[in-house]
Amino acid sequence: MRAVTRPRGVTLIECLVSMVVSGALTAAAYGLLLTGSRLARAESSALDVRRNVRAAAGVLRAELEGASTDAGDLLAISDSALTLRAQRGLGVVCAPPGASSLVLDDSLLSLLRAIDPTKDIALVYADGDPRTSADDHWLHAAVTWVRRGACANGTAGTMLSLGGATIAADLADVGTGAPVRLVEVLEYRRYRDAAGLWWLGVRGPAAGGGWTASSPIAGPLRPRNGLTFRYTDTLGLTTATPSAVATVEVAVHGVAAKAHAPGLVRDDSLTARIAVRRP
Repeated sequence: MRAVTRPRGVTLIECLVSMVVSGALTAAAYGLLLTGSRLARAESSALDVRRNVRAAAGVLRAELEGASTDAGDLLAISDSALTLRAQRGLGVVCAPPGASSLVLDDSLLSLLRAIDPTKDIALVYADGDPRTSADDHWLHAAVTWVRRGACANGTAGTMLSLGGATIAADLADVGTGAPVRLVEVLEYRRYRDAAGLWWLGVRGPAAGGGWTASSPIAGPLRPRNGLTFRYTDTLGLTTATPSAVATVEVAVHGVAAKAHAPGLVRDDSLTARIAVRRP
């Protein structure tokens, strides 16, 4: 006789052990994946913070390096806000001025954006008597319209119409070759939005008076002191007088909008010293 061997089955205990081991391995793998994902998001967030901090400092540097205390471009200063005339274009008068207009040489006209009569102010250098510098000054006039024009030599130009009660008399002191700066008034400030986050923002004068709503440029920033300004004169002493400012120290401290993996750096800071143009 021959014995018949039947295959042995799996017991209930073996099934339970297998399920426990598989569950433990799955949980461990999921934990590793979750930790890796959190670390990746945290690193991405830290990179965003660094970019925001540098963007804030870069914007302020570009605006301040184009400002001139001689022309009175710094209008108001505080530790949390800065109001200035921001340069948007630079040109040269290429024809004798009219009663209320002048023409800029297109070949020498440099613009950050198109001239906007609703925002821009023209600062025209009036030489007056060429034999003395005592009467030299910057003429401030609103731009009322812009159109194509022609220089005295027939080359292409851009004509600006300027507003003001004494504009005709003022332009009498302006000659061909005079520099013209096109500026707009802006306030860069630290402000808090509706969600409670702090930002570097910018705003301009409103048509009916006051200011427009702030537009965010960089952030979020550290609450209350994420953006600070400090102003020093030519001797390196702190000053609160706009016309005496020689250097502006800007300190920016950015933070991540959300918390990620614990123990990782989620903020960054940068301090920049920016010199403004002086006589």
